[in-house]
Amino acid sequence: MDKRLFASLIVVLNLLLFMNIVFAQTQSLDTFSTLEEEIILLERNEISNIGSNRYTKPEKEQVVVINRMDLDDYEKILEDDYIEVYYRDKNASIRVLNKVNGYIWGGLPSEKPSDMNVTWSGIGNSLVSIDYYDQAGIERKTSIAANNVKREYVVNGNTIFFSVNFTQLGISFDFSVELNDGSLIFRLDSDSIQETGKYMLGSVYFVPFFGSVRADEIDGYIFIPDGPGALIRFDKPFKYLSNFEKRVYGKDFAIDHLFEVNDLKVSRPNDFATEEKSVLMPIFGVVHGPKQNGLFARITSGEEYAAIVATPAGVLTNYNWVSAKFIYRQKYLQPTTKSGAGVQIVQPTRNHFDPEIRYYFLSGDDADYVGMAKAYRNMLYEEGVLARQERIDGQIPLKIGILGSDIEKGFIFNSLKVITSLEQAKEIVIRLNSEGISNLAVVMKGWQKGGLNGSKVSKFAFEEKLGEKDAFLEFSDFVDQQGGRFYFYENPVAVNQFQIDLRKEGGHSLSQDLIKIQRDNDYIWIKDTYLVKINLVADYLENKAELYKSNGMKNMAVDEVGFKLYAENQRGDVVTRDQARVMLEETAKNIVNNLENLALYTPNQYFWRYSSEIFHLPMVNSQYIYETDTVPFIQIVLKGSIDYYAPYSNMGFYSPTDILRLIEYGAYPSFVLTALTNDELKYTAISDSYYSTYYEHWLDVIVSTYNTINNVLSKFEGKQIVDRTVLKEGVVKVDYEGDVSIIVNYTNYDYFFENDVVPALGYLIV
Repeated sequence: MDKRLFASLIVVLNLLLFMNIVFAQTQSLDTFSTLEEEIILLERNEISNIGSNRYTKPEKEQVVVINRMDLDDYEKILEDDYIEVYYRDKNASIRVLNKVNGYIWGGLPSEKPSDMNVTWSGIGNSLVSIDYYDQAGIERKTSIAANNVKREYVVNGNTIFFSVNFTQLGISFDFSVELNDGSLIFRLDSDSIQETGKYMLGSVYFVPFFGSVRADEIDGYIFIPDGPGALIRFDKPFKYLSNFEKRVYGKDFAIDHLFEVNDLKVSRPNDFATEEKSVLMPIFGVVHGPKQNGLFARITSGEEYAAIVATPAGVLTNYNWVSAKFIYRQKYLQPTTKSGAGVQIVQPTRNHFDPEIRYYFLSGDDADYVGMAKAYRNMLYEEGVLARQERIDGQIPLKIGILGSDIEKGFIFNSLKVITSLEQAKEIVIRLNSEGISNLAVVMKGWQKGGLNGSKVSKFAFEEKLGEKDAFLEFSDFVDQQGGRFYFYENPVAVNQFQIDLRKEGGHSLSQDLIKIQRDNDYIWIKDTYLVKINLVADYLENKAELYKSNGMKNMAVDEVGFKLYAENQRGDVVTRDQARVMLEETAKNIVNNLENLALYTPNQYFWRYSSEIFHLPMVNSQYIYETDTVPFIQIVLKGSIDYYAPYSNMGFYSPTDILRLIEYGAYPSFVLTALTNDELKYTAISDSYYSTYYEHWLDVIVSTYNTINNVLSKFEGKQIVDRTVLKEGVVKVDYEGDVSIIVNYTNYDYFFENDVVPALGYLIV
């Protein structure tokens, strides 16, 4: 089954489940006498998912993984205290001996496996392979092990310098392999790239099959940073239609495909409630025997133009392999008609960047996804990206999004609808405070003049129907006095036709069209979303930060900027993707210097150093059919450094197992609320995005959910996660600093741990 089709079916099933939940909530006053009865309904829907890839499987009984490779015909070329590097010039391949445990890493176990053709065996063994485009624009592959490729190398200290020339293609470049403190660093000098023929360089891969495994010949997995983290366990070949390939830091919306045909093969429109999970971290890994041998890779330069490619056995070859793909060119759609039809052509100008990737070798207890997360966390601490929280046991935070105002569709003219006034928002906070919940992160959406979908993205003005400036500041101070934080919401990236001058402010793709994300659903009022020019995004945020400060506004919550990184390709006004990142990082730095707090939604790793809090952190992977497990990699990295919140619980993340997942992942709950019922919102622009938000229906649930989570996580404030073990399918033990653990039981039966009982759909603090 096509991975997109499978993912789409999963979305449909989850949506059906959620509608069941919403129905239960809206009927709760009449049908359900207690919250416990609602939970019983949700239990029946959720308990069958425990064996799915939404969860982590227990490891098999450990079998020692022995070396599958040898060093025959290989020459030792580099060595330090941790590893030895061997090279074989005949097929331009390397093998690495981990001196800690004697394990040998490499590409393929032989020069020409019987189940591989010449091209793929060359790619599987060689140091470097490339994608290139021929004169017809057809993408092809080759490697430096192929015939008619000239290569030279020289060793200088702990570095090997290579020069390669694909003579038949007219493509040549230089790259290096450096041994540094037990890690291998691969670099390519982009200034050395020469294209003298009719062929064009597409992409470059360093050691693409490094750590590859044929089918299920050993126990282990590939780790990929999809959502919070995902595993692809080694298995027998299966005829998957495609592999995993995602751009680091998300799609480049200025060139990547934004619109796809209906992939459900039914009449339902291709219009989903949530965006596809993106890659927030430039990393991946391989494990050969959990807690035995691990390989962790981190892209340290050129990640804006990189993609993570993970291929399970059965896609093109019988091998499981993962690599970074550095993209110098790609195809894009050049429209030829007004209707949007066009032809695929190759990007004419090569991206200019210097790729660099580092491989780290793990062994023993560090050789699994937890060890990789801890290693990555330590790297980010050393670089100043993360810092330890200074926290004592106390109340965990709760995020409340409040929808203030929005535009409402009229027969002739549109109007503004007040959804939650400041007085009503204050009443919500007071009621939560009366229940003992004071550590609130309150985010007001639609506070600007014109409402959430009607405000001009370049303007700064308060919506007077909600209140004057002084009323907003008074409410902000009130939230602060109660022990919380009040955020003004901004989204300067994704807008509609009412919010910008499309001609002046709209971003442009490589085809010179406006960057537009279209929702294929005729029942939606505003179907088209446009992206603002990336340089204007930075300018608008800079200006607003200054206006926030001069107007006494302390905190800003910024949506979309954190996970949308794209170029601007309008002729005469080009901003490359790496330039955009630098621009946005500088903007975030200035905001932090001017305001007390900057909260970001689902931010890419380079924004973490500027984030006071992280909203909508992903809690499950994309659930492609070849992804076997979801793992909380990103949560292990962040816990003890930055507060992070799950997606809105009343938007589909509210079931007994979802609440347990919050506890297990150390994530804080969030809800989005309105003072109007959803029936009263049916003509507003937000009606298709928010399904169950009326606060009277949700307050009891919020209090109950919060108290359940707070009773556990308040005891772990400021602590790091040090280990995670799946004791049995549906039962997970998470170890924190200080020799304290949580055991979470997702099953419907009690689990006995030593002398204690972990209740069904419950937890135990050990």
